[in-house]
Amino acid sequence: MDTIDGMKAFARVVESGSFTEAARRLGISTALASKYVRQLETRLGAQLLNRTTRSVRPTELGQAYWERCNRILSEFDELEDSVADQHGRPRGQLRIAGSRAFGEDLLVPAIVAFLESHPEITVDLTLDERMVDIIAEGFDVAIRVGELADSSLIGRRIAFYPYYICASTAYLAEYGTPNTPQDLLDHRCIINTRINPSNQWQFSINGQKSQVTVPSTVRVNTARSTATLVKAGQGIGLCLYSTVKDDLESGALVRVLRKFEAYDRSVYAVYPQSRHLSGKVRAFVDHMLAAFAEYRA
Repeated sequence: MDTIDGMKAFARVVESGSFTEAARRLGISTALASKYVRQLETRLGAQLLNRTTRSVRPTELGQAYWERCNRILSEFDELEDSVADQHGRPRGQLRIAGSRAFGEDLLVPAIVAFLESHPEITVDLTLDERMVDIIAEGFDVAIRVGELADSSLIGRRIAFYPYYICASTAYLAEYGTPNTPQDLLDHRCIINTRINPSNQWQFSINGQKSQVTVPSTVRVNTARSTATLVKAGQGIGLCLYSTVKDDLESGALVRVLRKFEAYDRSVYAVYPQSRHLSGKVRAFVDHMLAAFAEYRA
């Protein structure tokens, strides 16, 4: 066993809490990942992990080893990347996280073009509505929609991406079209709880941001399910543009209260600070900037 391989396997197990997930991230079998960690423990003469049928957690000694191990692996990866960069060949596995709706609609097609341009890079993409911990979970870069919280991460804006208040033509024919935000009090509304957990929608009224509490017919927690319900005529919803783009262009859905819209959101490529930005991350971010240039116009 190469010591670096053992350290990588151990670090991924600690980050994911699973030999199976660690093996998937490394592109090896679960049995091999387990073997690497056992050999590392034997070499060190210490138990690094507490293993049960339900979980795998580092021992106190293992936690301390993991913290130093991560720093060494990071420097090792930077060294390899810097050599590859000098030869102009970004390569290796790129782990990317993103939201499901934006990812399925726009990110995946952009990644297809990226892979065609960079055949020596492989991609491990995770789409999830939750906010991943990039460093703890071992991601190289994440694509996030919405303003960034203060952090030690670096964020590059790659696109402006709006939410629109939409309704189906069938719904408007039956219930009428609201002319002001207050009119929504008499309508059926679909609430995305990830964006508006308290049923408050934001509007721009006379140049000022204002919150209006709207009634909810259905509450869901993803952009795609919101769009599906709106398309089915179940109510008016605040829809992520990528989930309703085709329906707006076909006329099946209509934007309402357009002059009051206040949900232009930004899309960022976010990655950890580093003394050396790896060639594969740099190449990916540059590709995303080019792929979404029309959304920054």
